[in-house]
Amino acid sequence: MDTLELLRSRYSCRAFLPEVPSRETILLAVEAAGRAPSSKNGQPWMLHFALGASADRVRNALTAAFDAGTAPAPDYRYSPAELPPDQMERARACGFALFAHKGIAREDKPARRAHDRENYALFGAHAFAILTLPKASEKGNFLDGGLFLGAFLASLRAQGLESTTMYSVAVYPEVLRRELSIPDNRLVVCGISFGVPDLSAHVNSFRTAREPAESLVSWA
Repeated sequence: MDTLELLRSRYSCRAFLPEVPSRETILLAVEAAGRAPSSKNGQPWMLHFALGASADRVRNALTAAFDAGTAPAPDYRYSPAELPPDQMERARACGFALFAHKGIAREDKPARRAHDRENYALFGAHAFAILTLPKASEKGNFLDGGLFLGAFLASLRAQGLESTTMYSVAVYPEVLRRELSIPDNRLVVCGISFGVPDLSAHVNSFRTAREPAESLVSWA
């Protein structure tokens, strides 16, 4: 797969086969992603991995917190309280389309909660990572972390693995710190579930609508 096709065909994988990626495969992806640019070569990012039984332990801890109704307490706010109209429209369209794809009725609250719970169950993945940044990070450090994260996801794809990123699990940072031995001086940014995709799973045929390139640019 060439680079453009690798990026064009990316999607959020929500069902995985039980195979556990090797550490060698993961380190190849991390090494490639580590070439991402960062201000003054600061490289503020770090990934904390849980594979196989360790991923199961994290999954169990997160779903227990979700099932208990534990109050969210993320290390940072992902977006403003009120999204700009264009972003809100796309977010609603994505949610409605995904529910329709999965056959979840708008008024079916148990099914909607089960849908949400899949995040904390890591979508069944047997490989999981948390991206962290230094506690004192500013917005520019998040830019650096985002560049690294995008490169990491692309590097996984280049080796036949798929992934999905999740802010949802970051609302329980203390659970993640405990289960993945994340130091207190690191901000929990997001989770990444990844592995070999289950191509027979109906949910993995879902694709989001994307804006045409012309609407994303302005020419001087």
